[in-house]
This record gives sequence, structure tokens and C-alpha cells, in this order.
Amino acid sequence: MLMNQELLSTIVEKLTGEATILQNVINSGKEDLYSELAQFLIFGSLREGCCYDCSLFTQYGVDILEDLVITLADAIASLYLELISVDGNMSNEINSIGLMMCTLSTRELQKLRNEVALNQWLHQNMEAVVSMYEDRFDLRTLQSQLIEGPSKTNTDNFSWWKRLTRMKSDSVASPLHYVVINDISIMVKRTKELRALTGWRYYYSLFLELADITMPVIRTVFKKVSDAISFFLVCLIGRSLGLIYTGIRQSLQWK
Repeated sequence: MLMNQELLSTIVEKLTGEATILQNVINSGKEDLYSELAQFLIFGSLREGCCYDCSLFTQYGVDILEDLVITLADAIASLYLELISVDGNMSNEINSIGLMMCTLSTRELQKLRNEVALNQWLHQNMEAVVSMYEDRFDLRTLQSQLIEGPSKTNTDNFSWWKRLTRMKSDSVASPLHYVVINDISIMVKRTKELRALTGWRYYYSLFLELADITMPVIRTVFKKVSDAISFFLVCLIGRSLGLIYTGIRQSLQWK
């Protein structure tokens, strides 16, 4: 019990000291969206100068709230991986308690931690910038799905007594559901957030703009080069092979 309290206090100290979760929310590019949603849910109106419309939160308020919950859970899970990793700054006693809750080996744990860190970096510095540039929000929502029972063909193979008892049990038992994470996109003007980018994210937005300008030129040049290569292969090499074949035929005096 004392160890669990010590582990909890260490995690809380880690959260308050480095503000990892808050930084994860900021890097997601949805900080203003979440704050405006909280303003709308608490006061029923938006702040003055808000760049979003009330219809956005009326239609997608639940989806945005679910995305916020998933973002917070993702940040907490990433922080937990950092704490129980090999190079974590926790003591051996507390670290052993954390590892008891994880069945992965040290290598698998480090591999998972590195994959999570890489995916977070790619999302925060590339995918989030692309979504800003395309004026959309990529949301992760929770969707409930029904667990399908056995098929009818399998039920027909049972004897009449088993089918009768199975029908009674199915009529009494309630259907089982499981929750999956679903991805949706909503179109929102994000010019203000795009102008506020700094550092690597700003340079990556410039790269996207440059790519939009140069890609049509590159496609045109590639098409011209492909046509030239096709002309060279079909016309020049084809005619050369035809002349060679004609010379061989004449030298052998074929009819």
C-alpha cells in the first residue's frame, strides 16, 4: 500500500513538474478547439473573437470531447511508458511495481516506447501541420460495436435439444458491445493557427506550399521526359532493329 502511494506521488510529481500532458495537447494543434468547447459547454456561448462557429460544437461537440479524452489517455499512457522504461528516473522499488503491471519484456517495452515517441513526433510535426494547411481537424472518436454471435450455419449443426436451450439463453442474455476508436475529419478554417506556427512546423508548412507550386512543374517535366524516352525506344531503337533484321535477311538471301 505504501509503495502504491509512493508510485502515485511520483507520477503526480512527474505530471505537475513537466506538464507533459498539457504539452501533448498543445502539440496536437487542438488547444484552441478544446478551450472553445469548454467555454461553449460551461457558458453556452463562445468567447469574443473566436474563429469557430457555434454550429461546429453543436454538431461535433461530442466527437471533440471524445477526441480530448483519447488525447489525454494517450498522453498518460506515453508518460507511463517513460516512467517504467530502462532509462526512467524512478527508483528501483517503484519501477518494479510499475513493471509488475506490464507483461512485456524489456526489449518489447523499449520498442513500444520508441514507436510511440516516433509516431507522436510525426503526428505533431507533420500530420498536424498538413491538417492545418488543409483546413480540417482529424478527430478520434469512440464507437460502440455489437459482438456478433455464432452464425446460423453453426447453430443448425446442433441437435434439437441444444438449439432449444441456446435459443432460450440467447433470448435472456443481453448483447455484448465493444468500443473501437474511429477516425473522422471535420472541415474548419485554420488560417490563424497556421500563421502562428514556429520552428520546424513553420518550415514544414513552407515546404508544403513549395511542393504545391513545384509539383505541377515536376509532373510536366516527368511527362516530357517519359515521352522522349518512349520515342527513343520505339522509333530509334525499333528502326535500328528493323534495319539490322533487313540486312541479315538480305545477307542470307531470304525470300
